[in-house]
Amino acid sequence: MPKLTPRQRAYVRKRTAYHDPDPSEAMGELNIVPFLDIVVNLIIFLLATTEAVLAIARIDAQLPTLGRRVGRQQLDSGQTSLNLSVTLTRSGIIVSGSGGKLAPGCENLQSGRVITVPSQGGRLVWSTESRDSEGNIHHAEGPTARGLRECLERVKRTWENETRVILSADPEIEFENIVGAMDAMRGDGPDPLFPDVMLSAGVR
Repeated sequence: MPKLTPRQRAYVRKRTAYHDPDPSEAMGELNIVPFLDIVVNLIIFLLATTEAVLAIARIDAQLPTLGRRVGRQQLDSGQTSLNLSVTLTRSGIIVSGSGGKLAPGCENLQSGRVITVPSQGGRLVWSTESRDSEGNIHHAEGPTARGLRECLERVKRTWENETRVILSADPEIEFENIVGAMDAMRGDGPDPLFPDVMLSAGVR
């Protein structure tokens, strides 16, 4: 193995010797503290927003249960049950009870395919918007909500102690229509019309 010359040995020592980094080189590291601050603030904001949305999106409803014992008690005591049912369809709303389906106006019973509250051009309109001269938006009760509420008010005058209603909808009905129907069935007065809403499958 050939020996290194003094010049070569000096070059090797120079290249392999350790030297302290320059202060300018040490400042070149990535500072991720501002990035972490942004991420933490974003997480806190998302958690607060999600909690607020969940707090106002709560809807109280019940699911149907098997109640043969209740039915036998009613038969033994001679009591009749209203069995009020509201069904949402594209054509409108069907309101029925133990005696049959209610005709438009909710004053008489009618057999066959009956639409108690007709839709508006194939749509269930629960609220309407209007603007005043200053450009402010005002919300008002839609024709569908008004028709259903007035119908249930007539039923309530006959069945004052009844509070339960069964709500069902066809599969193509959007969820917002179910919420609108639940609001209309409770009414807008100090005393709710039918606050005990029971959800049922849309089978007719």
